[in-house]
Formats: sequence, structure tokens, C-alpha cells
Amino acid sequence: MAILILLLLPGSIFNPIYSSEDLARLPCESTASRFFYPVEFDADGNILNEDQLHAAKVAAITRRDIIIFVHGWDKTAGSVDGDYQDFLCRLYWRGVDNQYLAEDQAIVIGVFWPSTILRNHEDFPLIKPFSYYIIRARADTIAVEGVQKRLLPAILDTAERDHEMRLHIIGHSFGARRLIKAVSDYFSKSIIDKLPHYFSSVNVVLLLPAIEPGIENSQASQFILEINQVLGEMDRVRRMKPEHLRIFNVYSERDWANRFLFPISEALNFKMPYCSIGACGEPSAPVLTVDEAGTINEWTPNIGRIWNVRADSIISSHSDIYKGRIAGLIWKLITAKELAPSDLEITRSLTP
Repeated sequence: MAILILLLLPGSIFNPIYSSEDLARLPCESTASRFFYPVEFDADGNILNEDQLHAAKVAAITRRDIIIFVHGWDKTAGSVDGDYQDFLCRLYWRGVDNQYLAEDQAIVIGVFWPSTILRNHEDFPLIKPFSYYIIRARADTIAVEGVQKRLLPAILDTAERDHEMRLHIIGHSFGARRLIKAVSDYFSKSIIDKLPHYFSSVNVVLLLPAIEPGIENSQASQFILEINQVLGEMDRVRRMKPEHLRIFNVYSERDWANRFLFPISEALNFKMPYCSIGACGEPSAPVLTVDEAGTINEWTPNIGRIWNVRADSIISSHSDIYKGRIAGLIWKLITAKELAPSDLEITRSLTP
């Protein structure tokens, strides 16, 4: 029992031996073409190094594409370092190769946050049903105190901008859990009237999110509705096309953590043991399917602007996202422009 209690103590009591400071530059970067900027939070959502946030803010002022990536559960700073070195290089250069990103006009902000109980070790399998609650609460805190109140105001401050931006927010597991609320609350409370003027595109990609069905996506639907209403009221913002305001839930039924551990943990908390939308999809949204090459088989229109993306063919587990086909899939989703005529008619009713 004493050992179990020790394992459940917050990771902050252990001295860290690795942090985001150890990742100064990605292997695929050069001094002349820097695009990666790490920002690390503590368990309370405080910035651990203000210089990191300042560097990201300065870089973002002149860039057209702002990509924010938030890692998921059970990641130490050391393991995130390895994942980011590999995956974010793939993500960035896939965007450049597809001619969607301009090499000197995009930045990737990699968020580091303490998503394990032990600071320098992944959580042991036997304690994950218990550590789940601690990390979920921590993710919620960091989303509000860190992302909503500190990161987004610094990076998306419109006061110094004279050009429009494209914003792409990508989150995995618990990193995706509260991104919707953090982003929509920030926009609603801070710059909802300026949003369409400064942003030509807003995309949110949730990778195997640890989210119960319906709750977070209701927030997402309200967020999109509010922005569409603003679009309809302001003639000068017609350049923000409706198809460039979308949320994608990438899920896999082979994700055992979201399929089995998530409902077990919910049941232990006396809640309905739903399968997470990261494993079973969001029931209210249409489904896009992906083949083994990472190609979307058919585009399904949806006025709600939220899609499920079933990726069983390329995702075999909860952590199986840091690879080239996922990077390619993200850009295929973001750059897709297909809309059905009926969809356009309803969109026009919101944006006369």
C-alpha cells in the first residue's frame, strides 16, 4: 500500500532530469529556417520558461501559418522530445512538400506538459486507472490556465499584425481533451469579432482524444455556430471560407486505452462507462474512412463542421500516431475543400 501511495504522488515532488530546454532545435531545422518553438507548462498551467513563450510570440507575428501541437497522456519530457523530433519534422515538411506551407511562413509550437505521475517515467500499467483522474484534471487545468489564458493570447494577439493567419491546432489523447473548450472560450471572450478578419482558416485535429461522447463536441458546435454568425454579419470577412472552419476527430477502434481503459476509469468514478470518441467516434458526426495508404476514401458533407475520421487501417494503438501517414492525413484533412450543394445552401443561410 505504501508503494502504491508513493506512485500516486504528484510528479512535481521529483526533481526533473529532462525538460523542453533540452530540445533546442529539431534535427530537420537549420539556423536560417527555424520553425519549431517549444513551450512548457507545469501542472498548474504556468509557463516554466517565459523566454520560450516570447520567442514563439515574436516568430508568430510575421508568419501566416500557426500550428500548435499538444501531446497526450503518459508522456515524459524525454519521450515527447523523441516524438517531436520525428513527428513534427514529418508534419512540417509534408505541409511544405504539398505546397500548403511556405517554408519561411509557418511555425510549429510544441506544447510540453506533465502527463505522467512520475516526472521522468511513464506510468506503470497497474496504476493507470488511478492516475487517469490526476492527469485528466491536470489536462483540464493546463487547457484553461495555460493554453487559454497564456499561450493563445500571446501567440494570437492581433494588435501587431497586418496580415491574415491560418490556425491549425492538433492535440492527442488528453492533449486534445480540452483544446476545444480552451480555443472556443478564448475566441468567444477575446477576439470573436476580429477572428474572421485575421484568420482565413481555423482547423482543429483531435488525434485519439480522451473525450466522452457529446460533451466537448457540443462546445465545438457552439463555437462554429458563433463564428458563422459573425461571418454573416460582417461583409469584409467573406474571405474566410466556410470550409476552412472545421474540426476532425481521428479515431481508431484498435485504441485499447480509449476503448477499454477510458470506460473503466469512468465507471470507477461512478459515471456512465462510455467508450471514448477516440476509439468509437462521436455519434452525432459523419464518418470519413481512411485506407492503408492514409487516403480518405470519400468526403462526407456536414453542416456541423465536425467529422469523425476512422483510421483503424493506419493506427494500431493509442500511441501509434507519430508517423508519416498520420502527418499526411492531417494535411489531407486540412486542405480538403469538397462541399455538397445542399451543404453550400445551408452555409449561405448563415453567411448571406
